[in-house]
Amino acid sequence: MSRSLLRSNAALRGTIAALRPMQMASSLTAQTLMPSRSTNHARMMTRMHTLPRVAFSSSTTAASATPSTPASSSSSSVPLVQSIPVINLSGTFPAPGVSSESVAARRSEVAKQIDEACRSIGFFTIEGHGISEELIQRTWTITEKYFDLEAEEKNKIQMTKDYPYGYSGFGGESLSKGYGQSSRPDPKESFAIGPSNPAAGMPPVQWPRNPKEFQKNWQEYYASMERLAAHLLSLCAQGLNLPPNWFDAKIDRHRSALRALNYPKLDKPLEAGQVRAGAHTDYGSVTILLQDRVGGLQVRNRAGEWVDAIPRPHSFVINLGDLMARWSNDRWVSTLHRVVQPPHAAKLPPARRQSMAFFHNVNHDQIIECIPTCQSAEQPPKYPPITAWDLLIQKHAASTTY
Repeated sequence: MSRSLLRSNAALRGTIAALRPMQMASSLTAQTLMPSRSTNHARMMTRMHTLPRVAFSSSTTAASATPSTPASSSSSSVPLVQSIPVINLSGTFPAPGVSSESVAARRSEVAKQIDEACRSIGFFTIEGHGISEELIQRTWTITEKYFDLEAEEKNKIQMTKDYPYGYSGFGGESLSKGYGQSSRPDPKESFAIGPSNPAAGMPPVQWPRNPKEFQKNWQEYYASMERLAAHLLSLCAQGLNLPPNWFDAKIDRHRSALRALNYPKLDKPLEAGQVRAGAHTDYGSVTILLQDRVGGLQVRNRAGEWVDAIPRPHSFVINLGDLMARWSNDRWVSTLHRVVQPPHAAKLPPARRQSMAFFHNVNHDQIIECIPTCQSAEQPPKYPPITAWDLLIQKHAASTTY
């Protein structure tokens, strides 16, 4: 959730203060996951879903000024990643003329690749995902048209304490502040929606009147991301040696968010130390990111090096959130990432950049406790059981000073 929204929620401050003794000394502050059961709690959703605070800033803030490199219980046996793994999902979907045995074999192969990527860096690029390129282009184009509107038009649906979605203006957030570092506002603007399923318990979606067809395209795209996220989680389950449907009942009332980000073209190069979106982690289960060819997304590997997530045609970038790392007993990692001016163009004025992130979250009342296959006598559970909502509160409390 957005820090500004959280701070405006006076009713929650007592809860946060009461939770402070429960903070884990080494925990990165994070926006983990679901908001609560009321509109009051909905305001905390703002940062729950996100990339660079994307869909709600997912900025995982650290108690120390310098973000730490993700650690895993098996880090000594995990290879150091110098590039983002690419995984092709082709063959993992049921299809006419394809035997169930063939699909099962392919799913097993891909699940192993996902497990390896999630152990090593928590990021991977997917191809062969089955999402219509025509739908992607339609949604992308109408989103560009939305950001081209006058500020007065975009501000008709604003992100507020009671509605944690909508429009957030240029320079409205600074992700690295979550780490206790002073920084300039991130030069970007955004628009987001939440779930339309009443069972999720979130406010009804507010739709822009312009551009025409915006609602239709975004609804179609959101639904396609729901299906893709469910498919990815079924493969994740297999990667963790669980039944493919293990996550199904845990995501049927999810509070996922779709957030588009626009980084406008600037007239001059960024100042020294300035980035387009500060370093952070996401808080939820998985993030599905669509980015353009401009580039600039970087992921921090175990050696503390920034690795470029190079844009690839017809692909999505997938990363894990803090909740999934905790659920897996840190077998899988939630990794710091940021958006910078691409190194090859560091001395040039930044070009316009756009991205769309689907921040998938599980049911708000889901109990997050160590997955059975992620524990053993040698690796007992590291964390006590907690609801997805309470985990969000705890992570926020660990990063605040009030």
